[in-house]
Amino acid sequence: MNEQVKVVAVIGSGEPDALLDALAEQVGRTVASLGYGLVCGGLGGVMEAACRGARAVYGPGSGRVIGILPGTRKDDANAYVDVSVATGLGYARNVLVVLTADAVVAVGGATGTLSEIAYAWQHGKPICAFVPGGGWGARLAGETLDGKRDDHVHAVETVEELATWLEVTLG
Repeated sequence: MNEQVKVVAVIGSGEPDALLDALAEQVGRTVASLGYGLVCGGLGGVMEAACRGARAVYGPGSGRVIGILPGTRKDDANAYVDVSVATGLGYARNVLVVLTADAVVAVGGATGTLSEIAYAWQHGKPICAFVPGGGWGARLAGETLDGKRDDHVHAVETVEELATWLEVTLG
């Protein structure tokens, strides 16, 4: 059996926000610097910034920056996505983002991010959330969501803490 590249989902707001986008770009660089692939919803905001960060490390065409899109047009992906998956599923595509990943990192986020965190929890995926930036990621950081698991959404403040968490979590 071939060894698969570990993949990290970066989830968060699809709306541009200078602070969140700067953090998400650092997250993308960190994920790629550790040799992991990156998956996201493939659109703007945190998703685009994380892809931009990963692309800065990998370069174009690495095949390690994956966008799972809500619509039916692969061309809707942001410019930094290497592999576009057009689903036509709308927000239901969030479960595909989570299932593609070995770990999930939340940067801010609204209800789409909330659904991805819930799917990750239900499917046993390790979840990490940034406290800076607010949104559902920050609200759930440090929380145990229900009794189905005995762990919690891991809270981080910096990309250095994220790097440590990823190395421990994914090996």
